[in-house]
Amino acid sequence: MVTAIGMAASRGMGWLKEQQPETIKDISRCVQALTLWNEPASFLIEKLLSLKKDGYWETQTPITDTARACIALCKCGKVQPETISWIQEQQGDDNWNNSEIDTAYALMALGECRIKNEKGCDWLVSNYGRKWEHPGTTSLIITALSIQDKEKYRDFIKDRAIWLLSKREDSGWIYIATSNLVIQALILAGVEDGDIAPSIKWLLGKQQENGSWKDIISTTLSLITLKMHLDKLNSISKKLGGRKDYHD
Repeated sequence: MVTAIGMAASRGMGWLKEQQPETIKDISRCVQALTLWNEPASFLIEKLLSLKKDGYWETQTPITDTARACIALCKCGKVQPETISWIQEQQGDDNWNNSEIDTAYALMALGECRIKNEKGCDWLVSNYGRKWEHPGTTSLIITALSIQDKEKYRDFIKDRAIWLLSKREDSGWIYIATSNLVIQALILAGVEDGDIAPSIKWLLGKQQENGSWKDIISTTLSLITLKMHLDKLNSISKKLGGRKDYHD
């Protein structure tokens, strides 16, 4: 599995480097993926920063896109204090736009910058119900809570992780992008490798001949997922004293 991940990532990175992302969402995901795999991303980082206005990124979905940009920049060590302040200022009494998506992304961004926001987390948990019970939405909420305070929301995270696994079809969740969000959430939730491995194999099988997973978003998300899983495998290996007891 480790060898297969490395080969897939190399092919995917080769394709990604040939692309010219234009949207804030695409640029942010590219920066995040490249940074995780220790690949140069300075040009895209500069491009992303050049598109910022008054501390945020003005798009049709400014909170989610600003949060994505903030996450990408935080992960490469370029924290933007004015952006963090802008995100905090957009919070209502306890949420962002009365939206579970905006709130989840805002909490992820703040959490990546080591800023806790208990009101936002409690709002997600207390308002969670069937309306939000979709794999993608649930995954974003699990990810936000795991980054913010995994221990406090441990029971909720565990319960929703089990639900996500119950919704898996043919080792994936239909769409590549959604499946990536789910797998990332399961990794952060601490789900056992044995439960995640079938979905990693499914994801590897979805890679196209040119090295991509169809488009920039699906490709960057796949590269992020593979790196997260690889890091988890390496962590398990170290704890086992170098023995590879996981599925190789």
